[in-house]
Amino acid sequence: MSKVILDASALLALIKNESGASTLEDMLGQIVMSTLSLTEAATILLQSDMTLQECEDCLLPLISSLIPFDTSYALLTANLMKQLKGKDLSLEARACLALGIRMNLPIYTAYQKWAELDLTDAEVKLI
Repeated sequence: MSKVILDASALLALIKNESGASTLEDMLGQIVMSTLSLTEAATILLQSDMTLQECEDCLLPLISSLIPFDTSYALLTANLMKQLKGKDLSLEARACLALGIRMNLPIYTAYQKWAELDLTDAEVKLI
């Protein structure tokens, strides 16, 4: 199996065993994420009673590769605003899409509205 990109919503669905989690379980060992997506997932988990150490222990073993948000990645993410104008996507969402485009890997998300995105160079898969 080849590598895949997960956004924060997909990672949280996997952790919480929500709808689509079984699809993602087969991808363990192949998950690539942006450090921005990790930040978003951790932020959501830390709004509960979870400690930072528990959050780290929960998230990091699931991610095979974390990609830092560097200058070229930041500019590609910013440039997506032209294509996604009016789609109301967060910075984390655009960064995840940019990572998929940059690495030419499929992007998994729980956000159903991503099905409406018109991106020819991104392979979006809904869970």
